[in-house]
Amino acid sequence: MMNASRSTLAIHSNEVPSLSPLFQKGVLIEVDTGCSVQSLLCDQWGIPFDYVADRISTLFLNGQPVDDIDTAKIREGAVLALSSAMPGLVGAMMRRGGIITPLRSSISYRERGGAIDSKRGRITVKLFNLLVNELGRRLLGIGFLAEAGDLKGLFPERVDAAWEDGELIRVVSGKDTSGSSD
Repeated sequence: MMNASRSTLAIHSNEVPSLSPLFQKGVLIEVDTGCSVQSLLCDQWGIPFDYVADRISTLFLNGQPVDDIDTAKIREGAVLALSSAMPGLVGAMMRRGGIITPLRSSISYRERGGAIDSKRGRITVKLFNLLVNELGRRLLGIGFLAEAGDLKGLFPERVDAAWEDGELIRVVSGKDTSGSSD
């Protein structure tokens, strides 16, 4: 189990493309659990519903494709992967609401019964393709946790030497490091 840390690394929004490997691996985000995926995206993170409906075409919750974001629930420790349209047959098969979606019904996410606690918890969020730049900035604004070792590989000159591999570092939006302004 990784240790929680009070250490922080500030990243400017213009550096989000550099975070692509980190977003693809997954970052930890503190959320209110017990809500639907739609509520997480729209209510907690403030993503417009039209964007969610039109741009986030592929969602996986705990490794299973999600078709109904209003009924799929977020639990403590969940892994949520988000992608815009993927090319080819795999993209067509995994796309939410696609015409061949019924062919994968045996692997699609189905909500398990039972009560879900509504509490503050952590989930892993993964972003792919165009969503890295588009939603990565929003997640940076919210703040997330990443392992020090992963950050050392991406920003070796800015990582505190005292940070140990496996330690969780809070990554937040910071000042512009390129000399330009937003």
